[in-house]
Amino acid sequence: MVGRGSTQFDSLAGKGRASRRVLPLSMSSTRSTPFGHSLRHWRTLRRLSQLELASMAGTPPRHVSFLETGRARPTEGMVQRLATALALPPEEHNDLLVRAGFAPAFQARALSDAALAGVQFVVQRLLASHEPFPALVVNAWYDILSINSGAAALLGALGLPVGQLSSAASPPNLVELLLSALRPVITNDADVLRDTQRRLRRDVADRPNDDRIAALLARVTDAVDALPRASARDTTTYDSPVLLTRFRTTQGSLDTVSAMVHFGSAHDITVHGMHVELIYPADTRS
Repeated sequence: MVGRGSTQFDSLAGKGRASRRVLPLSMSSTRSTPFGHSLRHWRTLRRLSQLELASMAGTPPRHVSFLETGRARPTEGMVQRLATALALPPEEHNDLLVRAGFAPAFQARALSDAALAGVQFVVQRLLASHEPFPALVVNAWYDILSINSGAAALLGALGLPVGQLSSAASPPNLVELLLSALRPVITNDADVLRDTQRRLRRDVADRPNDDRIAALLARVTDAVDALPRASARDTTTYDSPVLLTRFRTTQGSLDTVSAMVHFGSAHDITVHGMHVELIYPADTRS
């Protein structure tokens, strides 16, 4: 039974002796394990009580308490149920399993892997069918993995060296481009920076162990903090249901709106973190 012996009193005297001595609790019985610490962290982050998490995972609240404090060890099935109840992304699901002493459940395949052929087919169809409008594929860290000819044309109109980007040793990063080459040609850069900051904060909340995402958030936060006082606070009155990105191009002003396509129920870390960004002109008459 879970926790047996962790809080019970022991008698060291023989039968019939009048005095009994209580053994102190073992230090190991009350010291949180790496798994217990992580479980508590995620439960707190998700704003769940032990009772709520226990109900969602189908286990008694006392068991959740014992798991967090290290007084009980989880089975692999219990870790899976807790990770699902906490809605952990695949990489954090894996981390919880490893902290409990089990093998990871999700792989992180390369996009060239034969197992992802179906995913690649869908992505390429999305890029092609979105022509002549721009579309691009980014990974979990906003590295640009692929673009269609519409995106190449937009980047060219914005004065970006498309050829240099495509021949770079590592894929260009969309957030880094926003902070450098793209920012001067975005007329509402303060709004776009704040929106990017909000998105990265959500990413960090989902993947708190990801140093690269945390670094991107820090860079964007520095940029937001450095905005002129008049635009430093988000006091915009929105006249559009979605954020428009307003570009200053060589052919004039261009307002765009983006839609993001994610793969539902992704069982691969690479696929889970990837999305296709479809860019449309905000004026449907364009």
